[in-house]
Amino acid sequence: METYQQIHDFTPAGADRFAAFLAAEARPGVSAEACRMECLGVMEDNLNGIPTAPLSWELGAFESATGKPATFTAELADLIVETVTPAE
Repeated sequence: METYQQIHDFTPAGADRFAAFLAAEARPGVSAEACRMECLGVMEDNLNGIPTAPLSWELGAFESATGKPATFTAELADLIVETVTPAE
């Protein structure tokens, strides 16, 4: 099997950016931890999928304070990424 990229978490700066995004975009009562886990999973899929896909995640309309989807986009420097080789 080929190597793949595994995202462990946000860097401290990435976590701050994500927290600021949720504070600005999420409606009260939305679970920040659930959003973080979903976001990191989607970004990991993006990272291992199409090479030109942006590292982004969409906060759904139901969770959004405005009732419209909102997109968080990260830079690679915002994430703690490990290259995994399954054979090792």
